Amino acid sequence: MTGDGLSPAGTPAGAPILDPEGIVLARFARPRTDEPTRIGVLSDIHVSTRERGTDRLLHCTERRLETAISRLDNADLDCVVFAGDLTKDGEPWNLERFGEIVSALETPFLATPGNHDVPKSFDDHSSVPVETFYERYTPSGLPAVERVGGVDLLVLDSTSLPDGSLHDSHRGAISTRQRDWLDAAASDAAVPVVVTHHNVLPLVRGSLATVEPWNTSTMHDSPAVADRLAAAGVPLVLSGHHHVPAVIERGSLRQVIAPAACAYPQAHLHVEIDENGTTIRMVPHATPTQQRAAYEALQDDRFRRTVSGIIADTIESAPITDERSRPVSVYGS
Repeated sequence: MTGDGLSPAGTPAGAPILDPEGIVLARFARPRTDEPTRIGVLSDIHVSTRERGTDRLLHCTERRLETAISRLDNADLDCVVFAGDLTKDGEPWNLERFGEIVSALETPFLATPGNHDVPKSFDDHSSVPVETFYERYTPSGLPAVERVGGVDLLVLDSTSLPDGSLHDSHRGAISTRQRDWLDAAASDAAVPVVVTHHNVLPLVRGSLATVEPWNTSTMHDSPAVADRLAAAGVPLVLSGHHHVPAVIERGSLRQVIAPAACAYPQAHLHVEIDENGTTIRMVPHATPTQQRAAYEALQDDRFRRTVSGIIADTIESAPITDERSRPVSVYGS
């Protein structure tokens, strides 16, 4: 990479395309449970009913969500997790449309908000208050514990702080109250898995992680939160926000970033946890033609080309982490 973090030559020629059954992104020795548990993760959907274009292909977001819902329902999952950014920018009409589409989902689900789901000072419209998001998708509020099979999902809200300091930024943080709650919740959980929108561990290393645009994808307080998670014995964090599917490791902590549902490669995750450990599979909800169109939409500026190159490398080198050397069958077979 060059000094500004951008690759000098752009991306590999062409776009690696996911087969319908997807690819194994990672295998971990932990977490594990004697009660096999399957969780779907869908993030960064950015539902938009009135806008077109951009690298998020906003005019396709409703159709991609409908396809993803159908695929998730047919995957024999115990739960679906929506890891934030359900809407373009928290517009009431887009949240309503998300609700209409997701009402077809027969699998139980839960959701945490993303930075694009809560009001921001720079919005040019009246956005839905975070309390309304809670009322619809987390009636007991956040943080919350949800038992799914043999796993306890510890769901955090990384979009809001009591002092309102995130109101002017797309970055995230975990409040002191949630960190204290996490200590107790993780100690009580048989198999704790944390779900949040923003990333605890940065995708890039060193000084690059502190500068725009890379730093917007990581929490302000990421080192402190990572230390808290490690001390609490949390083996896995599921997040979104970055639009780059990735596995990031620090000591015993594993963070899996879900792909953007709306952008290349237009995919979601299947997380399978059993007595052998955890398998993460990335599954598309777009055809090869649609995936190529999404790849092309990332080629208009240098930073997005770099992002597309990282995603392409990830697809071509998967599994990018393998702590369990054993054959993997087609998911659901």
